[in-house]
Amino acid sequence: MPDDPVTRALAAAHGILPDQGPIGVFIHHNTLHAFQHLPFHDGVQAGAAALGAKPYLTLREFRSALSAGRVAASDVRVEIDRVLGARGSEPVLAHLTRAELWQLLTLTEADSDDAAALAYLIQEGVAPVCEVPELWDACLTRASYGPRLVRPDTRRLQRHRDVLVSHGQPDTDIAVHGELIRLASGFLDQGQAQVAAPYCEQGFLNAVAQTYGVGAAPPRACRGVDDAMRTVAATHESARSVIDRMLALLGVTGAAIEPFLVATALALPGWSGMFARLERHPEEHPSGTPVSLEDFLAVRLLFEWHAVQQQCTQAGLPHEWAALQSRTPAPPARPALLDARLLWEIARAAQLTATDVQSLTGDALGALWHECSTCSGMVRRQLFQEAYERAYRTVILDAMAARRALPAETPSAERPRGQFVFCIDEREESIRRALEEQHPGYITYGTAGFFGVAIDYMGLDDHAPAAHCPVVVTPAHEVHERPVYTALGTHALRARARERWLGWERRAAVASRTLTGGAGLSFLLGPLSGLKTLARVAAPRSSLEWGQRLVSRLAPVPATRVSAFRVSDSARMDAGEKPVGFSLDESVDRVTAVLTNLGLVRDFAPIVVFLGHGSTSLNNPHESAHDCGACGGRRGGANARVFADMANRPDVRDGVRQRGITIPADTWFIGALHDTANDSVRYYDLETLPAALAGAFQEVYGALELARRDDAQERCRRFDDAPLSITAEGALRHVEARSSHLAQPRPEYGHCTNAICIVGPRTLTRGLHLDRRAFLVSYDSTIDQDDKVLERILAAVGPVGAGISLEYYFSSVDNETFGCGTKLPHNVTGLIGVMNGHQSDLRTGLPRQMVEIHEPMRLLLIVDATPEALLTVAGRQAEVAELVVKQWIQLVSVHPETGAMQLFQDGGFVPYEPQPMLLPVVERSPEWHMQSRGHLAPALVRRALPFAAVGPGHHQPA
Repeated sequence: MPDDPVTRALAAAHGILPDQGPIGVFIHHNTLHAFQHLPFHDGVQAGAAALGAKPYLTLREFRSALSAGRVAASDVRVEIDRVLGARGSEPVLAHLTRAELWQLLTLTEADSDDAAALAYLIQEGVAPVCEVPELWDACLTRASYGPRLVRPDTRRLQRHRDVLVSHGQPDTDIAVHGELIRLASGFLDQGQAQVAAPYCEQGFLNAVAQTYGVGAAPPRACRGVDDAMRTVAATHESARSVIDRMLALLGVTGAAIEPFLVATALALPGWSGMFARLERHPEEHPSGTPVSLEDFLAVRLLFEWHAVQQQCTQAGLPHEWAALQSRTPAPPARPALLDARLLWEIARAAQLTATDVQSLTGDALGALWHECSTCSGMVRRQLFQEAYERAYRTVILDAMAARRALPAETPSAERPRGQFVFCIDEREESIRRALEEQHPGYITYGTAGFFGVAIDYMGLDDHAPAAHCPVVVTPAHEVHERPVYTALGTHALRARARERWLGWERRAAVASRTLTGGAGLSFLLGPLSGLKTLARVAAPRSSLEWGQRLVSRLAPVPATRVSAFRVSDSARMDAGEKPVGFSLDESVDRVTAVLTNLGLVRDFAPIVVFLGHGSTSLNNPHESAHDCGACGGRRGGANARVFADMANRPDVRDGVRQRGITIPADTWFIGALHDTANDSVRYYDLETLPAALAGAFQEVYGALELARRDDAQERCRRFDDAPLSITAEGALRHVEARSSHLAQPRPEYGHCTNAICIVGPRTLTRGLHLDRRAFLVSYDSTIDQDDKVLERILAAVGPVGAGISLEYYFSSVDNETFGCGTKLPHNVTGLIGVMNGHQSDLRTGLPRQMVEIHEPMRLLLIVDATPEALLTVAGRQAEVAELVVKQWIQLVSVHPETGAMQLFQDGGFVPYEPQPMLLPVVERSPEWHMQSRGHLAPALVRRALPFAAVGPGHHQPA
């Protein structure tokens, strides 16, 4: 660690601040990444304390789940016993044991925090304590004069502003933030502003200083800052020098510097985080403007010093930090009434009389309050979180064990009729099941949706390549989409027409913001715009379809190919640029690796469809958050298309055959894109499909057409405005309309149901209805002798799955701090993020509409591998090991041969014994999921099983 406290503070702030990049490429990640080196509970509690957030659901929310049956009291007791061990049986008061006291505090409302409500109920004579007045009087007397519980001071008094507010003074952040947001949004703008902010090329501090130097007016609460800025501009003072000078003026010295600066950065975490992010990733800021967190803090402190100085002078308070801290008002004490209520509940549980309570010694009462403090509200919520996860984990593991107990599948002698490779995304679980219900010969697989092809991809209309791969991977190749030779003329005409249209749009946008232009355009185009808006709201599906038809007629998209293969690109490589396309050996490596990862090494179907996924919705700033996490927050169609192009090449197939995998000559790979918002499927390069396979493709196409309708129907049960009686065809029309609706805040729910990730052969789960909650990763341990395949899978799946799961977890438990609140007041600013209204902090994380039905749990990772294999892989993959050992994910080993399950807990694997259960059985999935809008337990779907019969002794009808 550096000795300089400012440098340490900047490093700490870089770690704690939100790491969300520009919203156009939303990449899921662990919100508390800076604390991932700590055990999960330590990390979330430390992170929440640093950010002033909630690490878990509230006790009220957990107890509501207890009342609803989502959590069992027995699971809470198990967790209490696990934490306390032998100490749980020790008495703490009369015959009340420590474990019983913890159960009382956790499962009941004994320790209330609402003194006003309690006082009102007592006054009305309806409080439970009124039932035994003698005992209540004794508890009230003893709690008032004996030792007391201490209310924790939850105030965050970390800066001058915090202490001033605690004295009832005006909030200095109001003036500082308003000006800082205005300046930062202009400086970081990526194309939304009509005119670029001046002096940006000089960095934020100098740009702001120069702006004030030419006459900008400061906020009234920060008088004098304009003169200070002019001095900075004239002397070319560095950001570091400004920070040091402001700290000295504010009286922040020595050990106080680091926490003060971190708290200052966290006062506006969205904007501070964006400066920190773009400093580390300048490629995400295409203008090339130098961005640094140090600059941002220097500007902030200049404003803050003048605001604090002015406010302290008016209030008669010192502005030096140590002196101001010493004037902090004492926190309010815990009302004695609450202690009395708690003592009354404990006395009832311990079967104490009023006389017994009166005779309690000070030491006995002090020991009791100490134990209550030990079982604090945070500890109780941690216990509930473990029980909450245990309840779901038990249901899933028992269901998988029951599925394994079914008769073993008899290998079919028939060739598969179609094979479908999807991303591991849990949203694809339902469409995979819908395909498998149609015929046992339809086989589905799951792998990370970049399909082993890490590329910088540039589409036909893109201006620059963009990475399509997990964020932990840096692509070494570019792939471009280009028009085929015969379509060059069409492409040139379309490009010119598109450029003219975009140019007119830009000029019209600029003109509409002038006095005469705005009036003129409103008069000329206002009626047309009004009709368009009305159509988008009244008939969203039809209006979008008409618009697409019009565009395709006026500017038809030419036939294209992707440059997946290269012969030579020595000129680009000599210039230090990435090659366009893959060499023969590189293509062979990738096709072999992906097929091996899938376990698809024999028995190929005539048609193998690789389906990437993305999401299309109108007026949705968070659209990319619904795209493919394995593709870096982009759509996976390009990756699927490139892989299919590689796998169809005869020379690549020859190389793959030499590696031990023979792809039949009558097998054809097709790349496709599944849109998870409107459930459409787009196929690529069908014109290259051999004529002999046209019939086979038509069968596969028909199967996917039915499956996407069934998928839409299953999704619709989650939408309150879609009736549970909706048909599959009606459901497809409904989701198409949702995705194209101008005012729809929930075009889809994204990953909000994610809970588990299962790595293994499809036989582990085929036929199980998993309620769109499972990431499904194909893996065949029988062809993985050295665990290399498992290592590749977990290296990609572990960080991606954990990132998605944890982002949803944190955005659920505290949506205002970790998430970005409701979408309704959001406005896009600078094309980098959203603000509430016209001016607020940048809102990071997920909006409430994306998490409102999510159950916040750590990802349950179930792997068809021995504990020894998993420990071996973890030893070679540091990030996977950290996630597992620190328990940011829950890991379960399923022995490939015996099916024995072991849970990684407290530093090692412990056996899990599944309890016998009767799985509900339905003929088809809709019979199970179209009866409720809530989360569902697993069920067996008879038609999705690879065999005809289900043993009647093992299951029960739905």
